[in-house]
Amino acid sequence: MNYVEVAIPFFILAMALEFLYGRFAGRQTYRLNDTVNSLQLGVLSRLVDLLKLGFAGIVFGALVKWLGVPQWSMDSAWQWVVAFVAYDFCYYWKHRFGHEWRILWASHVAHHQSEEFNLSTALRQAGTDYIGFVFYIPLFLAGIPAAVVVTVGSLNLIYQFWVHTEHIRRLGPLEWILITPSNHRVHHARNPLYIDRNYGGVFILWDRLFGTFQDELPDVPCEYGITHGLKSWNPLWANVHFWWETARIAWRTRRWRDKLRIWFMRPGWFPEDIAAEFEAKYANAAPPGKFDPPAAGFSKGYVFAQFWLLTAGSLWLLGAAEDLPRSFVLLAFGWFCASFYVQGQWLEGGPAGRWLEWSRLALTLCVALAGPLSWPAVSTTLLTVLAVYAGISMLVLVVERFAAPAPLTSA
Repeated sequence: MNYVEVAIPFFILAMALEFLYGRFAGRQTYRLNDTVNSLQLGVLSRLVDLLKLGFAGIVFGALVKWLGVPQWSMDSAWQWVVAFVAYDFCYYWKHRFGHEWRILWASHVAHHQSEEFNLSTALRQAGTDYIGFVFYIPLFLAGIPAAVVVTVGSLNLIYQFWVHTEHIRRLGPLEWILITPSNHRVHHARNPLYIDRNYGGVFILWDRLFGTFQDELPDVPCEYGITHGLKSWNPLWANVHFWWETARIAWRTRRWRDKLRIWFMRPGWFPEDIAAEFEAKYANAAPPGKFDPPAAGFSKGYVFAQFWLLTAGSLWLLGAAEDLPRSFVLLAFGWFCASFYVQGQWLEGGPAGRWLEWSRLALTLCVALAGPLSWPAVSTTLLTVLAVYAGISMLVLVVERFAAPAPLTSA
């Protein structure tokens, strides 16, 4: 069983409590734009499941059948414990290579883009990880049933949620055994001393065994984010920017060997013939300070409200997709992607956000009105809800436009 979906309400409650504690303690770790962007990526990572074809399951099933691997009975607690520990061991290597190979870092980098460190960062996940499953093949070849791998994998992921916080400092002897907030802060830090350290999901023992452990030092406070900074609230670009960069390097380099090798080298490595150009580019790519463009108070409030409405809609879609026409599901997926993109434009404070939002809402209204003819199988209640949503959102924009105070003019 996948317990992640069951845990979602508890994730939201925990984030609310962390936010309130930060205000009470005078040490707030949340910014609305950064938090919304992290949560957008989390929602998109779930929505991408609508497009997946179950490739990993097909590979695992074929291997087990072809090799005739006998399955564990899983009748005793020790088998579950072994499966849980074995999963975390495989996760360590998946995570480690996720930092050492560009082709895997391209899928993982989104998780490290946040310049804050709080529980919302845990939900900042990429939607482009289609090959990381190969690191779990040994579990299936050992005879651990697929349902067990899914179950212990979801528990592993849920454990990792709580360690994304700055409010829990040190936990004594547990620091030697488990991944804790302290040693996971190190993992997310971009300080040269801390980069590429502490890869474990539940156990820090793997890092201590294989030489990738680094303790959090009191005189070296963690600075979060990626070394060159994304400098954008566009969640679509956050997912693909490193894929695009690596493809561009592969295109630019002359040697065919380097065109292939670039995908399996460290993110900071460049082919010799273009190294000077790219190293100079990145030397000036990360201006100091956090990315925090000014945006109007209404823009932030509007985006915050819209985000939670869209989150509720996306969770509904994930549960109802099998009962809806495939063309409608694909259109809905594209609509959610476009909606989150528009929200990013609002948060960046540019003039395009408002006009893109009007276009999005107009398109939503058109789809709702044309729905009975285009998708007769889709519930009229759903289409009515879409129309009402678009209409109320438009009304809010109109009221805000005419309620805003007129700009002062000089006499």
